[in-house]
Amino acid sequence: MKLLALPLVALSSLLWLAPSEVHAPDSQERRREEKREGGHEEHSPLEERMHAMEDSIRALRRSLKDPAKQAESLALVAKLEADILAAKGETPRLAPKVPEAERAKFLVDYRLEMIGMLEHTIALEKALLAGAPEAVTAAFEKLRALEDPAHARFTEEEK
Repeated sequence: MKLLALPLVALSSLLWLAPSEVHAPDSQERRREEKREGGHEEHSPLEERMHAMEDSIRALRRSLKDPAKQAESLALVAKLEADILAAKGETPRLAPKVPEAERAKFLVDYRLEMIGMLEHTIALEKALLAGAPEAVTAAFEKLRALEDPAHARFTEEEK
């Protein structure tokens, strides 16, 4: 009996040390759980995507510091790109509050902002694939710099 227990313990230890699937924390699931527990306000699909994007960027900030985590960084970039594409097709909650005469321009500006974010994310991906650490850092900083001005223009939290 003891002979079988040792290999199982060793195997379980190895599995514990093995890297799990690389991805940013599932913010949608986490927020659903928080809502069930604490009765938080419901988020729109766009807000869920934005939270997922924030989670990916936060995880990227950590993974980009370690060149050995290039595969993890590339997976996070791919997830970020997918979230940006999904968010680009959504309508900001602030849109109905924008005067009707300005609403079409507001929506075009929002979409252009998301396209710009996607372009910066693609630049980050290119730098990662090229193995250019300085370009990776520069691309990541440009990507992060987009957040505050975009929130000021397209959300109520800054208005």
